[in-house]
Amino acid sequence: MEQKVEQKNDNRTPAIKNPSPVTNNEGVAWVDGGKIYVKDPKEGGRKATITPCMEIQILVNGNPISDTSEVSEKDRIETVPLSHNDPGFVKIHISPDKMSAFIEIKNEYCNTYELVDCEPASHLVLKAKQKKEVILKETSDSLISLLNKSGVIYGIDSGAIDSLAKNPQDGMTLVAKGLPPGRSSDDMVELLFGQTATPLEDNTGTIDYKELGKITSVSVGETLARKMAGQEGTPGMTVTNQACKAREPKRINLLAGPGVEIVEDGLKAVAASEGQPKVRKSGNNWIFSIEPVLTIPGDVNVKTGNIRFKGDVNVMGSVDDDMNVSASGNITVANIITKCKITAGGDVTIKGNIINAEIVSGGFVVLCNTIKPLLLELLKILEDLFISANLMVEKLPPNNKIIFGNVLILLIEKKFTHLGGLLDKISKKLKELDLKLLGSYEHTLQKVVNRLSGINILQYQTANDFQNTLHELNNFFYYVDSLVNKRSVVNIKVALNSVIKSSGDVVVTGGCFNTHIVADGNVKVDGIVRGGIIQAADDVYIKEIGSLTGAKSLVIVPKDKKIKIDHAYEGISVRVGKMTRILEKEMKSIVAKLDDEGNLQIRNF
Repeated sequence: MEQKVEQKNDNRTPAIKNPSPVTNNEGVAWVDGGKIYVKDPKEGGRKATITPCMEIQILVNGNPISDTSEVSEKDRIETVPLSHNDPGFVKIHISPDKMSAFIEIKNEYCNTYELVDCEPASHLVLKAKQKKEVILKETSDSLISLLNKSGVIYGIDSGAIDSLAKNPQDGMTLVAKGLPPGRSSDDMVELLFGQTATPLEDNTGTIDYKELGKITSVSVGETLARKMAGQEGTPGMTVTNQACKAREPKRINLLAGPGVEIVEDGLKAVAASEGQPKVRKSGNNWIFSIEPVLTIPGDVNVKTGNIRFKGDVNVMGSVDDDMNVSASGNITVANIITKCKITAGGDVTIKGNIINAEIVSGGFVVLCNTIKPLLLELLKILEDLFISANLMVEKLPPNNKIIFGNVLILLIEKKFTHLGGLLDKISKKLKELDLKLLGSYEHTLQKVVNRLSGINILQYQTANDFQNTLHELNNFFYYVDSLVNKRSVVNIKVALNSVIKSSGDVVVTGGCFNTHIVADGNVKVDGIVRGGIIQAADDVYIKEIGSLTGAKSLVIVPKDKKIKIDHAYEGISVRVGKMTRILEKEMKSIVAKLDDEGNLQIRNF
């Protein structure tokens, strides 16, 4: 591409800027603003010469020059700059996910040259410099048209398009964005059981390290886990105007193993039996199960901590001094126990010797009998409170906004002032007892006491809410009454200086020495009894009791029961009902019971 520039030397020729290097008898030429100017010499002097450059063609009087040539003011000097174009392009790029579109631009440039300004010289050597100009071809409309032809329709940024059209820059420019789909949430499972190893402090600040380990166990109906179902995010839109589906949530399936039920359409795992809850993960499946028997492979000591478990406990070793083992089910100990306490909701079997220990079987009944009087008193007060509150509510104006809890608080402050003290007694007693033996009623009783305490009573919005508390207490008493005929059994070998309590029978295969046995059922000793007390609510059978040295022993049964002894030594006391007799001589094969007149008779069998 050539551009011809014609110029003439005339009266408008600029003055020579720096004539010092030029003599008066020489012509000069110079470049100013890209134009060539000539000044002729004085008469007789040499004309100025110019030497062209290859980037710009010089025409003198229409004729091109290629070498150094003389020029004068009268010559018509033209410049013809050479030029060429650098080709450009415009491309549309769409991201693989079709959520972004870019315009890539490489501008087309026109490359031209112009003369470099030169000072006046008698021999002027021309020099050129390059000029690079962007050739604007694209407009906002043409760019949008290119996008549309490439399928880009949605989310076009008109501001970015306008800016690019006005000031095109080489490179990639984001010009369209799709609407990303909403974030999907995956299924989540909240485990409601766990294991803790935090030392517990008593009210004096002393840490009981025997309570360091807590074995997790659950009651029937207790929730093991709850699933929060994930949600798929809202659909998005690509720049090509296509719907974009959100990520599929990761799903989790709750599956039931032994002792577990899955309820609420698969959203909750619930214990169907007592024991230790376990969960196993396999892919997307969480499999829950209940282990009904807790097996301790060795001894119960400070390392294991005290054992408290909802279910059965099987101790393969011994139980060390000052340790406790309690369970809502049966307890079996394979070795000896010393200076410890064993409490079971069901049966107790001790295969080793018992030394200075306490054993309680049928612990649920024992616990219930301990707290039952306080709870019966509470139920009576709550029933009276319920009646009084309903009477007060009936006297309120219609459409009032007073909740039932406000009425209860007013009555407690004015009339039932002793309720707070009773709740404190019950709360203190519950803390003293091993509530695991209560099974699911542990949570029930604690919830009842908490809801009735202080400001929590405002949770009773309606009379029906309060009546539900009365139902929960009554259900507890119905259950206790149903256990009257459920008798537990204590099976032991040898007991020394110990206490044995059973809601049912006690069976001793070896002997008892200075031991106190209290049974709500029968007591059977197939060995020796020396010292101590045996007290039963049913019949008692003893193979041998007392000693030649006169060990004092006492056997007690109700008036309608009997005591049967194979071999009794002198000094043994037997009591049937209110009648007591001390044996004055050694006797064999005897039965002690009351006759029809209420007199204590001891006869052979």
